[in-house]
Amino acid sequence: MLVSTPMLILHVGGELLLASACLLAAWLHGREREGWRAAGFVSMALAALAGAVLYAGFSAVDDLHRQLAFVSSRIGLPLIAFVWLQGAPRHLALLALAAAMLLVPPPVALVGNALALVALAWPGRSRRWALAVAGSLAFLLAGLVIGTQGDWLGIPRVDLFHLCLATAVLAWIGARLRG
Repeated sequence: MLVSTPMLILHVGGELLLASACLLAAWLHGREREGWRAAGFVSMALAALAGAVLYAGFSAVDDLHRQLAFVSSRIGLPLIAFVWLQGAPRHLALLALAAAMLLVPPPVALVGNALALVALAWPGRSRRWALAVAGSLAFLLAGLVIGTQGDWLGIPRVDLFHLCLATAVLAWIGARLRG
């Protein structure tokens, strides 16, 4: 598939912006010893990096990108949102939740992710609540309104989707999420 240079820059650039935001968030939360939250952001970053490689013309990573995007879409938000589960039994519960999210049908996964977005936007779960809400709303907008198929005014929706997800992650960084 031949893509024009501006579209190539938009496709790859959007993925790299998302990956960069996710890696920054992972690093910041890793420093705070919030390993589950960092892992959620890393799952999103890996999918975005594979997408950047795919959009740069390396179609051999198409299956890898799809698999990483699937895993990230199922476990990324729960890992980011439910970091407050402390102690060995609760860590096992979080692992069980992540495993279940990989196996449940899409409508159930949607409910799980919606609950994670509510948890992230919950008052008291961040130092800057308005930014936490903005991040959750941006993530919701990306998934339920923008989507990844087609285009809006000549701009591929997949690029708007990635930019909206990057905006959500940057808002959560600014919100300074906490347990």
